[in-house]
This record gives sequence, structure tokens and C-alpha cells, in this order.
Amino acid sequence: MKKHLLIAGLLINSLVYSQQAEKVYSITKEVREISWYETQQKLWKAEIDKNKTNADAWYNYFSATRALKNLSYTDETGVLLKKYQEQCNQIADDALKAIPNTFEANHIKFWNGDLMKESAYLFKANEISPNDPRAFDGMMVHYELNRNKMKFEEFAGKCFKSNGIPGGILNWAHNLLAEVDKNAVILTFGDNDTYAAWIVQGAKQFRKDVTIINTSLIMIEEYRTKLFKELGYPELTINETDDWDENQKKVLQHIFNGSRPSYVSATGVGQLQDQFGEKLFVTGLAYKYSESTFDNISIIQRNYEKRYLLDHLKETFTFNISDKKLVDFNSTYLPSLLKLYKHYQESEETLRMAELEKLIISISEESGQQSEIYEILGESTSSPALLTALLDVKSIEKNMLPVNKTVYMGKYEVSNADYRKFLDNLKRSQQTNLLAIAQYDSTVWNTKFQYTYNDPMRENYHWHPAYDEYPMVNISFEAAQAYCDWLTKQYNTQRKREYTQVKFRLPSEKEWLLAAGSGNEKAVSCFPNDNIQNADKCYLGNIKVSPGRYMDDGAFHTAKVSSYLANKAGFFCTFGNVAEMIDKKGIAKGGSWYHTFEESNFQQQINYAGPDPGIGFRIVMEIIEQ
Repeated sequence: MKKHLLIAGLLINSLVYSQQAEKVYSITKEVREISWYETQQKLWKAEIDKNKTNADAWYNYFSATRALKNLSYTDETGVLLKKYQEQCNQIADDALKAIPNTFEANHIKFWNGDLMKESAYLFKANEISPNDPRAFDGMMVHYELNRNKMKFEEFAGKCFKSNGIPGGILNWAHNLLAEVDKNAVILTFGDNDTYAAWIVQGAKQFRKDVTIINTSLIMIEEYRTKLFKELGYPELTINETDDWDENQKKVLQHIFNGSRPSYVSATGVGQLQDQFGEKLFVTGLAYKYSESTFDNISIIQRNYEKRYLLDHLKETFTFNISDKKLVDFNSTYLPSLLKLYKHYQESEETLRMAELEKLIISISEESGQQSEIYEILGESTSSPALLTALLDVKSIEKNMLPVNKTVYMGKYEVSNADYRKFLDNLKRSQQTNLLAIAQYDSTVWNTKFQYTYNDPMRENYHWHPAYDEYPMVNISFEAAQAYCDWLTKQYNTQRKREYTQVKFRLPSEKEWLLAAGSGNEKAVSCFPNDNIQNADKCYLGNIKVSPGRYMDDGAFHTAKVSSYLANKAGFFCTFGNVAEMIDKKGIAKGGSWYHTFEESNFQQQINYAGPDPGIGFRIVMEIIEQ
């Protein structure tokens, strides 16, 4: 029972588990919810049980398990990591026994093992199926580690032709390479930023004078020794038994102390801020290491005006499973773009300023990031409270449904992603007093329910991307009101808004009942015949079904705000998921994931005294001026 509860507590819940096995990509290409990987793991294992020679099933079964292992980094106890690593080891061994002469079994064995020690399995996989692109990046890495430049370029070319990395990320890598000094070194941090730069060098023969050093691979002693010798750097000896992070800092400092210009990719510069931040200066998509300050604005201007290719930021006509990753890469342009915009503003280059503004807004809206738009648009900076966020006003307006002629209500409960924009904006504008009011209290996951399986919710719920579309909880009534006030000010300053002036607020009890009851303020629930189950016995809402049974409705804790079926008026999750605040402090309506059907009755009220993991809110938009 304890094991069951632990696993259930770790799930990021989906509404209904998929009943169809789907292709599982590496998390370097696509990241899904933990519950989705759990489900796919079971479904693909079922396929193997039907046919142990199903190579595709073995590969997807391993991919799902490996994803779970890689996503378990937030578990500080290490229990999950150990569990999934053991499962990966077992799958790799079992697959090799069941289908020894297949690409899949040999690639799994390599993928699960050491890059250097298990390369024989990679070579066998490539020999069995030389045109399978799943081995190309591994072969490229192998030849990089062994410094075989001819074979490295061969597989970089194959990676390029296989379209495994979105063209936009390759464009990004081109610009990264284009901006740095001759014979420079660039530190990268993951698969995508490293591979993209290698592919542009190897396949397009661009900036081969630059050395791309992945900050994890450089910790392999044999590779480090060869590379440092080629670069003309002194030999570095580190004690492998020392702390890995401390050893990495020594290696990176050794690189920075070298004779070549050193840069850090913007994709991971945050990881080095504590130790090296004061000596890293943004030049575009990279940060140059320098012991003294220099005119980086002129370098940024040169890069954007003379070295970068930027068409991919304006429009794209291709699709890749990793396109969501591209959004993150494009967002790394923003710090340097903002500096360049300010420079154009100060030097009165209005045409360039206007063109850059379009680009900044486009990137910011796509990524959802906040930026200092009051500087970008030349607005007054006298009050930090006027700091403007780039809101997707069209989405906000689209997600509002009418309650009456002038009052609209959100289709969905306010999500973590929605609320995080608010918190980020408060941090950027240094509104510390308001931030203290608005901040969530994640400890309530444990104080409300004193179970260890709620620890992952406390640690992950409010920040992990997998929870972005889950309802915001654990905030006070005052915090919800502050969010509404902030959103009102933000909306009314946006350029492309539909309405001249609006007011966002919490709904009155009558407004909430009308929306939840699809126009019937006397309704008890939003379900046909007030039955929370349909004819197939599937639950239509997220509540406590019976004592101790939270998972029967498909969600252990909260579910996504778009879960289950909407009511007749189009509103989602009015019954269950989270009880929703109204404009009377301490009163919420509709029940939550831990309330029973009777408690969630629309005509009942849920009382709360402060932040609670079952209390969220939904916003009203009142039209003041058309």
C-alpha cells in the first residue's frame, strides 16, 4: 500500500490515461508529463508480453523508463533515480537476450551505458542498420571523444540530413558560432546546443576554428587530456574521488585561464553565475569571459547587424517534434536584444529600434517571458510598478466566456503558468512588498496532508514545467486579488487589446453560480442528472470518490485546468479539481480534489483560512469601456 501511495503521489496527473501506446522520444526532443511516461511504460511492457521479439516495443519501453529516470532529478532521496536506473539496466539486459541481433537492443545497451565503455554496442547497432538516424548523434559523439575529425564530420553530416534537430536551432547555432572571436572556445551545456553547433561546423563547414566544449563531456579524463593538448592548454590533473561539481569548476576555470578567447553559451550561463558571473559579459547568444570590462554593446550591434541570420525568428515553415525546444533557444536572444534596443533608443536610430521592437515582442510572446518593456517602448521608468509584461491578450480574451453583457469569466482556473508571469513581473519590477503577499506557500502540501508522498508536490508543483497547466493553489485571498489588480493594469496598457478598459476581479457568488450552472444559479452540479459518472462509469470531475480513493477519477491530486468535459456554457472544472475563491474572503465554491461529491455541491460553500492545496481561483473580466 505504501509503495502504491508513493508512486501515486509522484504522478503529475493527467485526466484520463491514454489507452494507446505512442512513440516515446528522448526528453532532449520532447518532454511530456511524468504520468504519460508511466502510462507508456505499462502499455509498451504489455506489448512485449504479447510478443517478446517486438523490437519497437522494447525501444519505446526503455525510452519511457529512461525518461522517468531523467525526470526523477527532483527527488532528493535518490530513491526514484535508483529505482528507474535498475529498471533501465534490466530492460537493456532483457532486450539483448530477447532480440540480440537488432538495432534496437544494441542501441538500448549503448544508450543505457557508458559513452566510452559501451561503444561496441553502438557500432553494432549502426552496422545492423547504417541508415537509422537514432545512432547518428551517438556516433558523432564517439568520434568527437576520440578526436577522429574525419569520421566526426561524416556523422555530423548524417545528423544534418536526418533533420533530427529543428532548423531554427541550427540557425541559432550558426549565430552562436558567428559571433565569437577567431579560435575561440565555447562552453555548451546539453545535447541540443552542443550537437547543433557541432552539426553546423561539421556539415556546413562553418567556423571550424571554434572549439565547442560540452561541460559534461569535458569531465571524461581521456577526452579532456586529448583536447587540452590540441588547444595548447597545460595539463590538468583532478582527483576523481573529489566532489564532481567542484572538479567541474576547476576544469572550467582552467579553460577560462587558457590562451584562447572563452565564451559561455546563453543556454546555460545561469549555471555559472555564482562562481563566474562577474566576469561573463553578454555579446549576443554567448557570454564572453573577461577579467576586465569592455564595450560589449558595440559587439552586440556588430553581431545583429553584420553576423547573424535572423529570418528564422520571423517565420518558420517546417515542423519538428522538438519545436518546443526551439522556443527556449529563441528566448536566449532577448538579453542582448534588449541592450541593443536601448542603445538604438539612446542614439535615436528610430527605424532600427522599430524593427527590433517587433522581433522582441514576437520572441517574448512565444516564450511567455517577461521583459523590461517600459524601456523597449520608451515609456516612463519613474515607477517600477509600471513595468509592463508582454501578455498574450488574444488568448486571454479568447478564454473568456460571457456571464452577462458586461461580465466575462475565464474558461479555466488560473494556472501555475499564468500566475508565474505575475510573480516574475513583481520580481523584475522589484515590488518586494507585493511579492511577499503574492508568494505561494508550498509547505502547505505537507502541513495539510502529512504524508511523505506529498514531498514531490511541495518541491515541484509551482515551478516545474510539467505542472504549468495545473491550477494555482496555496495562495491567500489577498494574493488572488493582487493578481487580478495586476492583470487589470497589464491588460489596459497592451496595444492590441480588444477592449479600451476592463477590470479583472474575483467573481461574486451569483456570477460564479451562473457560470458553473450554465446559467442556472440553482444547479447542484454541472453533470447530467447530477451523476459524476457517465454510462461507461468514467468520472467526469476530480473529487474524492470515497475515503482514501483519489485516483479513481484519473487524478491523485489536481488535474490540468482543461481536464474533463466542459459544462454546457464552456467552463472547465467548475466541479472539483480546486474549490474556487469568490469575492468574499474565506469562501470558495465547487469543491476540490479532496472534497466529496456532497461537499462540492454548488449550493454548498468551502471555508478556508489561508493558503490551501485545494483552493484556487478563476477570474472575471468586467468590461468598463468598449
